[in-house]
Amino acid sequence: MTVSIALPATAWPDGGSAAMDELTARLTDLYQEHYRQLLRIAVLLVDDRASAEDIVQDAFVRVFDSRSRLRDPDKALAFLRQAVLNRARSILRRRMVAKKYQPRLATSDSLPDDTGRGVDRAVLAAALAQLPRRQREAVVLRYYADLSEARTAEVMGCSQGAVKSYCSRGVARLSDLLRERV
Repeated sequence: MTVSIALPATAWPDGGSAAMDELTARLTDLYQEHYRQLLRIAVLLVDDRASAEDIVQDAFVRVFDSRSRLRDPDKALAFLRQAVLNRARSILRRRMVAKKYQPRLATSDSLPDDTGRGVDRAVLAAALAQLPRRQREAVVLRYYADLSEARTAEVMGCSQGAVKSYCSRGVARLSDLLRERV
């Protein structure tokens, strides 16, 4: 998939500077290299592929729109991860409010697909969805996105000790949940 992001020359004060062209090219490369990884993180956080795609796309658009204010282009990926996490939090908050104030609907009786690898992902996604939000964020960022404790703490806006605690409790809870289902 080739994605090209182009702006009219009038979008820049000087009619198109070389620095902005280079930054636009770097952001396009960043999109092509990291879209899938950020999408997987978002899917694990919100448990809905369509919402996850919207979250990641919105994050890339925000970074692209604010590229002229980006002081260090090398930190664009970190900015993207933070934007994905913040947008996922917003979606989850909105869902909680909607769930609280909407009448209960009939639940579906569909069971997860039990073919090969689909079961593992479906079971894991369902187990992750049962974790408290902060534990789910910590587990996904630390073990799935493979961020260090320090970077996870920075992204989540908490201490490294809190990340260790969230991860420990989250993994223990996942262990209990997965033993029940498998």
